[in-house]
Amino acid sequence: MTHEDQHQDVRHNWFTEILTTALNDLAHAERVITSYAAQQPDGFIAWGMAEGEAVQAHQALRQAPALHAAPPTDHTEANATADTLFNLATKAAQSLVRAAELAADPDDKMACLQAALHAGRLRDALR
Repeated sequence: MTHEDQHQDVRHNWFTEILTTALNDLAHAERVITSYAAQQPDGFIAWGMAEGEAVQAHQALRQAPALHAAPPTDHTEANATADTLFNLATKAAQSLVRAAELAADPDDKMACLQAALHAGRLRDALR
């Protein structure tokens, strides 16, 4: 294996790890926001924009061809707050931009950028 092959393997592994983590984070945010919305009398009014952006970010990222090769694992936490979700959305948006920079496949790059856009909107909705 040449140095260039090793570099490509490391880059691909890093890219896949970033995508998988972001996908898990977005799925978690979606579940928590939906749960909060269902538990409060005006929950869907208060959390509706955030829920929509979480769903859109998650669905956009699921379009990345690289994710079809390695299905993500599911990590669940019980009690998340709006601040935690805000931080999670911020981290996901940053990671997705980083992943887009690493993506070799234009469809992966587009999926990452679209998901980053929605993750950013999710973050804004949680302010």
